[in-house]
Amino acid sequence: MTDPRPSRALQSQPSDARADDRFQPLRIWLVIDGFYPWPGGTESQVATLARLFQQRGHAVRIIAPRLDPTKPLDEMVEGARVTRIDYPKIKGLGAVALIFKFMAFLLKHRRQFDALHIHMAKNLAAATGAVRAWLPCPVVVKISGAWEFDGGVLDPALHNHPVYATLRRLMQRLDTFQAISVETQKRLLASGMSADQVRYIPNAVDLSLYEHAPRHDGRLRVVYTGRLTPVKGVDVLLKAWALLPDRSRLELVLVGDGPQRAELEQFVADNGLGDSVVFAGWTSNVRPALREADVYVQPSLNEGLPNSVLEAMAARLPVVATRVSGNEDLVREGVNGYLAPAGDPRALAEALGMALATPAALERMGEASRRFVEETYGAERVLGLLEAAYRGRH
Repeated sequence: MTDPRPSRALQSQPSDARADDRFQPLRIWLVIDGFYPWPGGTESQVATLARLFQQRGHAVRIIAPRLDPTKPLDEMVEGARVTRIDYPKIKGLGAVALIFKFMAFLLKHRRQFDALHIHMAKNLAAATGAVRAWLPCPVVVKISGAWEFDGGVLDPALHNHPVYATLRRLMQRLDTFQAISVETQKRLLASGMSADQVRYIPNAVDLSLYEHAPRHDGRLRVVYTGRLTPVKGVDVLLKAWALLPDRSRLELVLVGDGPQRAELEQFVADNGLGDSVVFAGWTSNVRPALREADVYVQPSLNEGLPNSVLEAMAARLPVVATRVSGNEDLVREGVNGYLAPAGDPRALAEALGMALATPAALERMGEASRRFVEETYGAERVLGLLEAAYRGRH
């Protein structure tokens, strides 16, 4: 497997901007182009950054469109100020109107922030590009590498689409494209982005939140956390689970909810898996589930850099995952887990079988997971890289 620790972009940055005696607190705006709060990976990362940056002495404000009219325009969420911009109610033109509204919002408040970090390469990133020349600081836009290249603004198949081409040209005016995985970094450079703009800065993990205390009831518990939607591959996971022998010593816990739940529950019932599969439902805090697990499984068909896998590794869990972007950065075969081709139930069953075959090896692989996260994705390292990008340092 390719060494997941890249390259010039990561190694050239200071690991902690506070080592500079001239360090000054920043007023950081974290912009998310969707619902907030929301149980998704991007939203979870925004919440983590807000908390950690405030602990480092920065002032943080989260900006999002008000897609839910019942949400207030301004409120405190988990200690961070959240400001929402009303979504224009213009049939068929709401997204376009929001772009112009956000441009005006940035210009009006441009003296209120020292750092602008956009967490989705969509409409609000393009709006920021349109007014970049009048903003007082560098702008960072995060690229997950999943949907942006597959049906999103960076999809090569849409380069000649007039709307997507316009959005892309506006985004190219921004200062830094944060690639959160090695594959994303490669795809950004291949798409024509300047090497000076693309920087590998992975997601941050607050390691202090994660401890591991597996149960000792004789069964090995495998846990999945996330949405129950087709792209997450939970249907593939259940087909793989049905292929495992001797499930009486195993338990699969699915923590999450989504539109596929009824279909998945029916599959479990039809295939006699009810004794070993638990639908735990959605929770805002997955840490208790990770704390009591023995193995984490991530069967996605497409990913950027999955927070769920980082969280599991921080909780000292071996990981069985699909061989897709992001997962390949995190899982080293036989060291801290196993990889299987996406969408292949038999291969996923074989990977799960290897992980579960030797319970004594689980602790060793879990410790390897934790060490790798500490070295590469720990908060001090990642926040230092982001602070450098916010200050325009290369």
